[in-house]
Amino acid sequence: MNIGIIGATGNIGQRILAEALSQPGNAAKDFDDVAEQSIRNPETYVTAAMAFLQALEQYPSLRLIVVGGAGSLEIKPGMTRADSPGELRASLKQLGLPEAYEVAVRGHRDALNVYRNSNRLWTYLSPAEQIYPGERTGRFRLGGDESVTDANGESRISFEDFAVALIDEVELPHHVQRRFMVGY
Repeated sequence: MNIGIIGATGNIGQRILAEALSQPGNAAKDFDDVAEQSIRNPETYVTAAMAFLQALEQYPSLRLIVVGGAGSLEIKPGMTRADSPGELRASLKQLGLPEAYEVAVRGHRDALNVYRNSNRLWTYLSPAEQIYPGERTGRFRLGGDESVTDANGESRISFEDFAVALIDEVELPHHVQRRFMVGY
């Protein structure tokens, strides 16, 4: 099996790479650099989505798995955090991201909509609202367009368990042509 990981130097990408390597069978310098580039070029997400889908036209059996953001998850029926400026700003502040990062969150949402309008073999995986270094437990829950929350109402997942969920999806596809999310 061949897997291409774009962003393999980021927090999530490192864990996905490690998880993929543990089973048989132009990078940014750091997170601040990624955030700055995302703010400067939020259209990159849609541009990349269209380019990936166009490339897949030549390889119709090839599958694309995209790691997106949590901002496109519904906070109530029909309403995403990306669509709610107040909710979005509060989340960005909690995550330590600048308010200007709003454009990147909306870029992720817009890219998801590009995939949704495609007939290619794509999967879009969103993390929980809080994602952090932690333990690889292999125990988590999957959701669709709504956040999965724990008993305390928190939407959270470790990078390590996020990587497990992604590799599980690679090995046994359950979410082709749709988005899913993972949380505890």
